[in-house]
Amino acid sequence: MRSACKIAAAVFAAGITVCTAAAANAAMQICYDGATHWYTGEIYSLYVNGNEVKSPMEPIIFNDHALVPVREIFEECGATVEYTGETQCVEIEYEGSYIRMYINDNYAYINGEKQQIPDNVVPKLINKPGGETKTMVPVRFISETVGMGVDFDAENGRIDITSDTNSAVDRSDAEVTVTEAPATEAPVYTSDPVSASVTDIVYNMISETEIKLTVTCDSSVSGRYSHFTLSDPERIVIDFANMTFKDGDRTINIGVDGFSQIRTGTNSERARIVLDVENLVSYNVNEVSDNVVEITAEVTGETSDDAEPTPAPQTNTGDSSIVSNTVSDAYKTGIVAATAADSQKVIMLDAGHGGEDPGAIGNLNGTAVNEKDLTLSITYKVKDILESNGYTTSMTRTGDTLPSLTERPAQANAEGCALFVSIHINSAEAESANGTEVYWSEENNGDEYGITSQEFAVNVLDSMLKYTDATDRGVKMANWAVTRRSEMPAILIEVGFISNAEELEAMCSDDYQNKVAKGIAEGIIDSLHKVEIP
Repeated sequence: MRSACKIAAAVFAAGITVCTAAAANAAMQICYDGATHWYTGEIYSLYVNGNEVKSPMEPIIFNDHALVPVREIFEECGATVEYTGETQCVEIEYEGSYIRMYINDNYAYINGEKQQIPDNVVPKLINKPGGETKTMVPVRFISETVGMGVDFDAENGRIDITSDTNSAVDRSDAEVTVTEAPATEAPVYTSDPVSASVTDIVYNMISETEIKLTVTCDSSVSGRYSHFTLSDPERIVIDFANMTFKDGDRTINIGVDGFSQIRTGTNSERARIVLDVENLVSYNVNEVSDNVVEITAEVTGETSDDAEPTPAPQTNTGDSSIVSNTVSDAYKTGIVAATAADSQKVIMLDAGHGGEDPGAIGNLNGTAVNEKDLTLSITYKVKDILESNGYTTSMTRTGDTLPSLTERPAQANAEGCALFVSIHINSAEAESANGTEVYWSEENNGDEYGITSQEFAVNVLDSMLKYTDATDRGVKMANWAVTRRSEMPAILIEVGFISNAEELEAMCSDDYQNKVAKGIAEGIIDSLHKVEIP
């Protein structure tokens, strides 16, 4: 969508024309694809079987086609609608027809057959600023595919959908474009499948541009898995039919150029693994034993580092419900106050994860705890301590948003920051794993700022341990995307293990978070004194 959307005469491929004067003109802000846009097109009323349907996001025109909120419309018609946030998959089932679509992907799977969506009218996640995000889909393509009727009443400015029709469109001769790595056929079962689980997912970097995922299951995988690629954003998807994940859904962060993370999600039909990639060259899926599948993928290694950062929405407080985002006065004292020179140096604070990416997930007395909430709460406390003592900070996210691994350091670079600090919570298969560690990047360890990233990491870890008495897991080198892409000294902190019950309980307490925040703040200040911005 352009910043000012225009209506063309032919709205639908079927030849329905629109008299734009009849619809209500709009001038409103809408958010999609990580940015805010002005919509100045027309808005239409929406009716299903004669009944008006209201939604937080009205139907809008995108590339001369109408996008409508999927759940409100098609559930009203009696269809089953499911959206999986981890994989951004939209699934619609209606009277024997099944449609699977993905956000920002111009292909749909109609009863298993891959078909191109006309005119690149892709599903979108759209909301008004501060409003509820709705999954918006092309109304005519879906409605006619599953046998519903669609009528565009230009005179009265309304779209009518009726479910009591048998006018399903035969799309057997529709244009089908196969990607370089085509989707495999989904398994077909002649009897009830045996219940099975994916028990482990392990990844290893074969080289700087190649990765290998090893997926282990507790029963045979033969005939149970399928795979395909999606674009915009790029990802590799592997489905295991009639399986679940033994340890539940999770996100495994990689943070290497070309490979950002591995995400999992389940529904009633399958367990899904998604590998988020950038500039994919090729991939292969091999069954290496009766219960093990290996996925190898290669990327070019090139990234979109020159992209402009999308500013995070500014709010007064974070979205964490774990503890408060402010620090008691006792933890703001005993800090070296900023000199006039140091007060001008900007410190970028990056709360890991956010939005649809919860990060690692822990369990505190039966309650799920997301890494993204803990990191945001701690980050706000660091900010409070520093600013109370005259220092200047900036944040990559101030609420439950998800800046990309490119946008976070790009924002710090654009603001000319002196230091970059990314705050995370660790996780491990072994529940006994515990302690604090700090990472620096070999590719960002020069001394042109007066202090190296490694020296910065040592200062912060030493200061944190002084207040928390946590296990010292050391300062380590890893080329995480956010630290490697930062121009200034940059570190990534793993505060503790969300998978360790004792550490999780401590990290969810206000007092322990205050101690962590004070340690980070003092380590930052000890390093900031030495910084001379080139």
